[in-house]
Amino acid sequence: MAPRNPHQNGVADRKNITILGATQGMLHDQGLPLHLWAEACNTMVYLHNRSLHHILGMKTPKEDFSHKRPDVAHFRIFGSSVYFHVTKDAHKKLESTIELGIFVGYIDTTHNYWVYLPTSRRTVVYRDLKFDEQKAM
Repeated sequence: MAPRNPHQNGVADRKNITILGATQGMLHDQGLPLHLWAEACNTMVYLHNRSLHHILGMKTPKEDFSHKRPDVAHFRIFGSSVYFHVTKDAHKKLESTIELGIFVGYIDTTHNYWVYLPTSRRTVVYRDLKFDEQKAM
């Protein structure tokens, strides 16, 4: 088998380079830690699959696959500050009932989002978030 020429990238290789470049830009633009690279990559792919492409006749890849146009009303700015309610079990009597996180991705389940918690350095799924997208710009 002949060695592969690195200058003859396939479509998948070029797409991976595009995704990684966008991921790097998303993380650096919002000043987020580099260990969130997987969440940023997943978000980039999620957005790509729901964006119009001229190759597909101005359809989205998801629409081309499922024959149904995807809803994009839930799109948010990557790296936005989010606020969410802390349950009674998770806080003490005089502690705040609202916590601050950073939006880092989507989940296929409606209205659920990946949120990075800087205080504990964890990424968790939350629902019913209040987005502050002005801080992300």
